[in-house]
Amino acid sequence: MTWDGVRYEILEASRENAPAFDSVRRSKIAAAEAVSGIPLIIYATDFTDESRASQYGSGLLIELEDKTGFLQAMSDLPANGPLDVLLHSPGGSPSATESIVRLLRSRFTPIRFIVPHTAKSAATMLALSGNEILLGEAAELGPIDPQFGSIPAGAAIDQFNRIHSDVTANPDRMRGWLPILQQYGPSFLQQCLNAVELSENLATAWLQDYMFAGEPESRERAERVATYLANHNNFMTHSRPVWMEQLLAVEPTLKIKSLRQMEPKFESAIMDVYWAISITFQGTPAFKLIEHQAESAYIRLMQPPTLPAIPIPVPVSPPSQPAPPNRAERRRQQRSRR
Repeated sequence: MTWDGVRYEILEASRENAPAFDSVRRSKIAAAEAVSGIPLIIYATDFTDESRASQYGSGLLIELEDKTGFLQAMSDLPANGPLDVLLHSPGGSPSATESIVRLLRSRFTPIRFIVPHTAKSAATMLALSGNEILLGEAAELGPIDPQFGSIPAGAAIDQFNRIHSDVTANPDRMRGWLPILQQYGPSFLQQCLNAVELSENLATAWLQDYMFAGEPESRERAERVATYLANHNNFMTHSRPVWMEQLLAVEPTLKIKSLRQMEPKFESAIMDVYWAISITFQGTPAFKLIEHQAESAYIRLMQPPTLPAIPIPVPVSPPSQPAPPNRAERRRQQRSRR
């Protein structure tokens, strides 16, 4: 089914009942599970529409609170079985990602990550913790080099190295570099080095423990992939897409393949789930979904802005005026004036 087909299905289902975004989306999850025989959890945020994404802030990112969502989504699933995770995310905190990986791995094996559209940065790291990765026809992953706000850690390290070389060759050039160095705290370089090392170490460990588990040279193969993705100079910008062919060129034994290589019914079912997610984001205040079935869903909603209370002025009575004198009083006043 196409995006418009799923949209029409939601519209038709909404005519007789309440809006059917949730019921149709969950029916698509159940349909995908029926094809694969594997439970499916979706983790998706509304980050691709930049005109709306700016309103949601850090809530779009992988964060520690997402553990609550995964606990809810896992609540009706049996332990020790396989799991599919549909992943659509811009990334976020590597440490929160580590917590989510630990949580999922404590309950399920094997785990397969399915990316129908986009999984960037720490979401790419999350996908690398799978036993297998399936990518949609237009799907992309991303570099895992860490960022400090808008500053790539790798670029900052390169700049510090350039300053060191330049000043070592000619100490008088330090005065020209001082305005740049003064922008950073004394520990910034070490923070950058630590962040890059953390990304590489996590990706390496997960690849070695899961995707390459028990295979020859698992450590070396995992390091090749992690080092490639964590090197800022391989991509020049953190938003650059990473395609399946690039990763297979680095390490041909990676267990990553296109949904097109799967049974056509499964590819169609997964894309129906993704279309239903996309339409949900467009038609509701929801911006993050972590969900399995109706009783095991975690949905974050954009709250409408709260308007400040407008003070209501209390009417003030005008000062009381003395009553006009009656006739007898007027006569008394006239007599007194004579």
